[in-house]
Amino acid sequence: MIRSIFAAALLLPASAALADPQADVLAVVDSALKAVSTNDATLFETLMLPNAIIVAQSYNADSDVLVTRSLTVVEMAERLRTPGRKIDERRTTSQVLVQRDLAHVWTDYTLDLDGKRLHCGVDSFGLVKQDGTWRISSLTWTAEPKGCPK
Repeated sequence: MIRSIFAAALLLPASAALADPQADVLAVVDSALKAVSTNDATLFETLMLPNAIIVAQSYNADSDVLVTRSLTVVEMAERLRTPGRKIDERRTTSQVLVQRDLAHVWTDYTLDLDGKRLHCGVDSFGLVKQDGTWRISSLTWTAEPKGCPK
């Protein structure tokens, strides 16, 4: 009996080490970027809370704010359903903050359209864990047309 308890105690730290909330949160962010890059509106919708906040800020070449627009999850999903365009969005450096069932990811990204760098900027993801699943509660980004990495 004591052997079983001791063996179980040895396994506890190992199983706790397997739980990595930062990796779990980044996996959701990567899935969202995959949804954008593959025009997968269904995947995008499953990752988002239905009433999530989506805000985009686009800048012109002079770095003046060109437009700030808000989108619903449904509107963003419709944009992803646009056929005939090849998007490649990739995150670079990311900062991940997790406190219990809330998380935030701030990540630099690049976006190519049909093989040409369209813009870069910062993606900001707010996430909440509900019923054991991380979902995106807010998504905001900047779209900078110049100064992007190659």
